[in-house]
Amino acid sequence: MNAETNTFNGNNGGMLKVSLVYMVVGFVVFLLMGLLGLLMRLNHAGIFILPADWFYRIMTLHGSGMVAASLLFSMGGFAAVLSKSVKLSPRILWTAFFIYFLGAGFVIIATLIGGFGAGWTVLHPLPYQSGGAWGLWAAIAMYLGYLFVAVGFLLYCLNMLYAVVVKYGGLGKALAWEYLFSGGRKGGDNLPSPVELVAAVVAIDGAITVVAGAILLIPMFANAAGLIEVVDALFAKNLLFLFGHTLVNLNIYLAAGLVYAILPVYTNRKWETKWPVALALNLVIILVLLPYFHHLYQDFSQNFFLHVVGVIGSYGVAIPAFVVTIIGSMALIYRSGIRWAVPSVLIALGLWGWTFGGMGALLDSTIPVNQVMHNTQWVVGHFHTYWLMGAVAFSLGYMYHLINELSHSEESGTSRMAAWLYGLGSAGFLLMFFLSGANSVPRRYATYLPDWHTYPTVAVVFVLILTVGLLILTLEMLGRLKGAWQGTSG
Repeated sequence: MNAETNTFNGNNGGMLKVSLVYMVVGFVVFLLMGLLGLLMRLNHAGIFILPADWFYRIMTLHGSGMVAASLLFSMGGFAAVLSKSVKLSPRILWTAFFIYFLGAGFVIIATLIGGFGAGWTVLHPLPYQSGGAWGLWAAIAMYLGYLFVAVGFLLYCLNMLYAVVVKYGGLGKALAWEYLFSGGRKGGDNLPSPVELVAAVVAIDGAITVVAGAILLIPMFANAAGLIEVVDALFAKNLLFLFGHTLVNLNIYLAAGLVYAILPVYTNRKWETKWPVALALNLVIILVLLPYFHHLYQDFSQNFFLHVVGVIGSYGVAIPAFVVTIIGSMALIYRSGIRWAVPSVLIALGLWGWTFGGMGALLDSTIPVNQVMHNTQWVVGHFHTYWLMGAVAFSLGYMYHLINELSHSEESGTSRMAAWLYGLGSAGFLLMFFLSGANSVPRRYATYLPDWHTYPTVAVVFVLILTVGLLILTLEMLGRLKGAWQGTSG
């Protein structure tokens, strides 16, 4: 690697320290939440039976904790690659980190101590009407946890948006609007990089997402305090999924930004901002806010027009992702003589994971299919696929790359094997979700019929393969982490 491809530019050492903390903490929490996921699979296989109330506590903590962990993981990586070209504030990102983690603490208290088990989607009115399974305070703690996570993410987004807007002298220039609306004829001399474009897009949608969450939480807290008597359940569900579903998708776009940054290092080709890239990423600003409606197809009182919007949004948002990230990555790799290393292997696996997970999501967003499949393990399969083999694979590949760069280390053949084990274990584990869903095995059930035990039993075997790969990579990165930290000082 050389100065052009290095993340450390001599001036961003403080930011890289923050980024390392984000990534390491996010990765550690991801591993812990993975252990909770394994417990649930063991329970479904009939190998280690959990009491039903504890299953739902674990399910809730696993879902919310995994979302928060993966998002923090990609936030750290993305801040590192963005800090190479724009000036971010380490102080703001440290503040965002502590607020974010305060939220995680509330979620842990709500689930493990308070017994909250309404799922990470916290669908109203279940959090406040648990039938005695948990107290009102536990539900409020859960909502407070989400509030602090949202505020932490908002600070992160505003920091990014301010930095790119200042660099280019306006929001329109940061989004390449002159270049875009002139059909590429004007404004091409000072274009934001794809990473900078992603930063602006994610920051805008992140702010919208947090506002949606705030609009929901205000009446929820007022209802708990007795200030208002009823919160409309459909209103709450719409805002909840606008917040949660969009937040999950923004995590994937942050992770995709890591691909734009480091795939060129291994292919020795630049990823430039061409007109289709500018168009696609600007379209994402609107399109990423629409697919959540496909989670409300079975709500008969929802306006039919919004169901149609859900179909259009779900298919529409897939086009920019497929054309820019998937096809763009394949074009960059094609006949490049790519250097196959742990990061490039994980990126390649992530591209496949994002593709197949996205295909599963498109099927589920098709109304006739959704009516049959949405409450089965198929849905669990599709989001775990573009999560575990998409966003997490991209973030893990980047963290490995950055630690090696900063510590001046070389990878081994064993670590490359570990990356492939990660892919093999993930693929087998995820396939069992899809096969379960295709055979109508329901999701969110604590107890399985004996006929359903085969799928989670096979999944556990693949989880063990995945664990071996992760263990090897984790131990290798752990041994180099001190050197990486010192490397942020030059």
